[in-house]
Amino acid sequence: MDGALSSVLVLDLGRVVSAPTCCFYLASLGATVVRVEQPGGDMSWHVPPYVGPGRVQRGIRDPDDIPIAQMKRGRGKRSVVIDFRQEEGRGLFRRLGGRADVVVENFRPGILDDLGIGYRDLQPSNAGLVWCAITGYGQDGPDRATQGMDLVVQARSGLMAKTGFADGPPTKVGFMAGDQVPAAFSTVAILAALRERDRSGEGRFIDMAMLDVLAAMIWDEPLDLYEDEGRPQRSGSADPRGVPHDVFATSDGWVAIVVTSHPQWARLCALMGRPELAVELDTLAKRLAASDRVNGAVAGWAAQHPAEWLGDRLAEAQVPGSAVRPPGAGCTDRALRHRGLFEPLRHPGAPGWESPFVGARMPLPADMVVPTSPAEPLGAGTDAVLADLLGLGPDEIAGLHERGVVRSTHDA
Repeated sequence: MDGALSSVLVLDLGRVVSAPTCCFYLASLGATVVRVEQPGGDMSWHVPPYVGPGRVQRGIRDPDDIPIAQMKRGRGKRSVVIDFRQEEGRGLFRRLGGRADVVVENFRPGILDDLGIGYRDLQPSNAGLVWCAITGYGQDGPDRATQGMDLVVQARSGLMAKTGFADGPPTKVGFMAGDQVPAAFSTVAILAALRERDRSGEGRFIDMAMLDVLAAMIWDEPLDLYEDEGRPQRSGSADPRGVPHDVFATSDGWVAIVVTSHPQWARLCALMGRPELAVELDTLAKRLAASDRVNGAVAGWAAQHPAEWLGDRLAEAQVPGSAVRPPGAGCTDRALRHRGLFEPLRHPGAPGWESPFVGARMPLPADMVVPTSPAEPLGAGTDAVLADLLGLGPDEIAGLHERGVVRSTHDA
């Protein structure tokens, strides 16, 4: 199956989360993605559990083992190991860069330029190159040299100040928003740059800052108004613009309920056996003025029933609501199963075997994404990529191995 990017060659220079996730999305759209890493790989190669051909283990990683993070973000990619400390290795990368349509990286500004393998080194011989650099705070400005970390960027952007309860400490959101949301925006930017290249023939440099993305995500329209009115920045799961709009304790867990209209409120009141509340509190203004009473009624009703039962009854009554489920429950959710969001993660050394882990595909309509190949062990694609993309012969590749310029699986 060919995807929209089936003719696009991407070099993934990313580390850990943001750039590798972006490149997984590009692979899911059909791009040929070559992940170029340093000997030993990044830190995510050294975090168990490790999946080998037909087994899972938590000890010392074997050469054929792939850690779970790489199994997810490495799908659809070839793994190549080149030693950039050697000029010969840097020269190999420049040759690969001359063939590439896209390079994605998340090094701190200037590191690749100092090595002579940055955008300004490759662009003169490859005018159509699209280079996406993901950093914490951008390529220029007062904080360009500061390392961007997910937790820290969440704190600095204001996202943490809005997350949690008013009487508790600020907290990070439950996924790596500082890494993963910029990965999605980087994908959008790369697609736009490739479309522009179709018209102009010219590539471009994309400066993607994690701080920009998170700040843009939280700057909703009432932010200043809330501060002017002295409302707490953190309100837990509640929203001061509506009621009921919160998470309520049940007999065995929690349920989330959001009412946005009077018909929904009337149906909820009927479900609770309190139709008089729908008559008395028949506008949002009245419900907001009586928010403690409204929430108390909903809380008292929810506490008498199991969470999943409540979720089903709310769905039947067409009132937005759901049991609060653990993260892994997404794999069994009927809507997600119907849409085929999750797929078993496989090891290329055991084609018929499915590991106990699953990964989400790119969350686009299924006919827009291509099936991705299993992630490779570190360096597994080195020899094939050098032969296929650079036309190197067996003796040349063997010489590179002897000089330690490149590595394959069992010497990566």
